[in-house]
This record gives sequence, C-alpha cells and structure tokens, in this order.
Amino acid sequence: MQGKLFYGLARRWHHGRMETNAPRIRGLIATMIAVGLMCRLAFVFLTPIFQAPDEEEHWSYIQKLESERSFPVMRGMGGDAEKDWEYEQPPLYYLLLAPVVGAAQGAGLGQEAMVHLFRLSSVMLWAVNVWLCTVLLRRLQVKDGFTWVFVLGMVTLLPTYTFVSSAINNDNLMAVFGSALLCVLAARGTSVLRAVGLGLLLGLALLTKKAALVFFPAVVLLPLFDLWHNRTTWRPALVQVVVPMTLALMMLTPWAWRDWHVYGTLNPEVLAAPRKVWPSMIYGVASAVHNFVKTFAAVSGLSNNIGYPLPIPGECLLLLACVPGRWWPNRSPVAPRGDEGDSSTQLVFFLIAGINILLVVRFGYLLGMGQGRHVFAVLIPIALFLATRLRRLSFAGLELAATGFWVVYAVVFTACSLAQLR
Repeated sequence: MQGKLFYGLARRWHHGRMETNAPRIRGLIATMIAVGLMCRLAFVFLTPIFQAPDEEEHWSYIQKLESERSFPVMRGMGGDAEKDWEYEQPPLYYLLLAPVVGAAQGAGLGQEAMVHLFRLSSVMLWAVNVWLCTVLLRRLQVKDGFTWVFVLGMVTLLPTYTFVSSAINNDNLMAVFGSALLCVLAARGTSVLRAVGLGLLLGLALLTKKAALVFFPAVVLLPLFDLWHNRTTWRPALVQVVVPMTLALMMLTPWAWRDWHVYGTLNPEVLAAPRKVWPSMIYGVASAVHNFVKTFAAVSGLSNNIGYPLPIPGECLLLLACVPGRWWPNRSPVAPRGDEGDSSTQLVFFLIAGINILLVVRFGYLLGMGQGRHVFAVLIPIALFLATRLRRLSFAGLELAATGFWVVYAVVFTACSLAQLR
C-alpha cells in the first residue's frame, strides 16, 4: 500500500511544469524515490534501536516530556552517563511526538514498536521534503533535466541523509522547515499575509533548532534584490524584512528567556561538550572540515562509527564539483542558456548554505561536534550548487549516470551499514 502511495505521489510531483518533462526523466526520478523509500524502510526496521546518533537522547527527551509534563534540563555534558545533552534543544519536535507516546502505550505498544513508529514519522518527513524540493525547483524555474535528477537524487539518496531520515532526530523536522522556508522565499511577493506567513514559519523553525537563524540573511537580501531591480519600493520591501524577523523572534523569545534563566546563556549548546583542544589551529580547522565532509557524505551507526570507505565516492563528487571551470572539458552545454532558473534567488540561497556550512565547521572546531546532518536544512541549495557545477560534464546520458550513481551509492551504503549494525 505504501509503495502505491509513494509511486502515485512521485508521478504527480513530476508531471507538472518541468520543461524537460520527458517520460525518461520522470522515470528516473520515480526510480530514485522508490529506492530511497526502500533503503529508509530497511533502516527503520533492521537498525537496532538507539543505534543512530543521539537517537536514545532524543527518545529520552520525548519520554520525559510526556511523563513529567515539563521540559527536561541538561545537567551534564556530551558523553556523560545521564545522556541528557539533547535536553537543551528547542521543544517543537518533541512536543509533536510526546502525545504519540501516551497513545502508543495505551495501545499496548512496547519500546521497540514505538521507536519504529517514530522512525516512520521521520520517513514521512523526508517524503514531505521531497515534495517541497519539487515545489522549490518549479518556483526557481529550473527546467534542466539533469538538475532535476541530480537535486532530487541527492535529497532522496544521499547516504547520510538516508540514514538520518530513518531515525529519531529533530534534524528531520528542521530539514522540512528549511525547505518550506526556501519555497516561501522563492515565491517572493510583497503582501502582508506573505510576510506574516514567513514569520510564523521562521518562528516554528527556530523552535525546532536555533540554527534556523541562518535564514535571516535571505529574508533581508531578497527584498533588497527586488529594490535593486525596481520590482518593489521601500515600504513593501521593509514590511517583508521587519514583519517576518520580528514575528519569528517574538515566537522564540519565551524559549530564549528559559535558556537564559536555566543555563545562563542564550546558546546552551556550547555547554553540551567541553571546548576542543587542538595541537594547532590549522590542524583543528582541517580536522573540522574533514569531519564535516565525511559525515555529510556517508556515515551511519551510533557515533558515525560506520564510515570509510563509504564516504569516499561522495567526497570525490564534492571534489569534482570544486574543480575550476577552466579545467573542465570544452563541450556544449547540456541545455539552452537560462534553464537553471532564477539565478538571483539561487545566489542568495547559495550564500545562506555557505554560511550554514561555515557555522557547522566552526562548531566542529570549537567542540568537535560539527556534523554534516546539521546542514540538511539547506540540502537543496547545496545540491543545486553541485548540479550547476557538474552539468558542465555535458556528455550523453548524464541524467542516467547521475541516477545510477545515487542509486548504487545508497544501496551499497544501506547494505554495508546494516551488515555492520546487525
């Protein structure tokens, strides 16, 4: 039944406005979605419970919230026996799941069944994210078939995201809010209703993870772009900046006040682990960058302990995308000029993705905890950037090659991970 549902959604999602709407492209996308679903269901039911990063800690937060009817307080640091380092997280993800615990217990479900149920909710969040990806590509007016295939391939089959979106983790809700924010921002507009909606969405994102602050530059820059191009005037542009940011910060204020009252800081995440001491700054930065790239590409297990050689193909892909343009083969472009879509909006999205990456690397340098999953809220802009670089390869069957890469990579990653996890 689930297979038919996802197949129908895949056909509906990709039957619309994409100019490169050949059945072959739609078929490739539907194939990747189907494979992504199967890999995630395998992780949901075959990964032993609490064998994903911080899964037990997120579960404990949900349990305490449901049983004690109050927000738990972090008292130790990462690695302490109490395993309470996720208690400093904003509450929205846990508030949404806490009522399910009582209902599941009333239905006689045990712990393992409830963990599987919550993991399935993460898979559903991934499905919503795939749909939002198609909405965003259309709003950005992307018509190139390879870009569609590559971006959706990354959202459906990037190995680390495949694993994380099959586990209990608030990054999955944050990824959905991130993509939804990008969709609203890409729609532009100057109405007060849009500004209020954007503010509410941004506020909900901040109540999921404070990392949503990375979207504030886009809220400011896009109206400025419209002013620059004479698409609007100062007054409506100011509304589109002030209203969303004010509303979002007002929604965050009660939780920020609690953080200050309980922890003495607005960012208690820095209390979750001791400051990392490196032999040198260069070594520390290099280590933080390497850990970010590795964990972004392909890791699994309780503490990302299932890694090499699985991240190597993903790392090679990122390296290939960084090759300077003058070193690429001199071939004709894949599609007519301008098929990549709204370049100014994409530029702003690339900027906030870059800011997010730099903040995660900094976090890794300071505390040794910077993970690739911390940028999944801007996964679509990252995928778009890589697609614009890699489409320069421009050989026959590029879309098929991209599909094959993602499918093989995800399936091999899933099989190897489960073999070690079991």
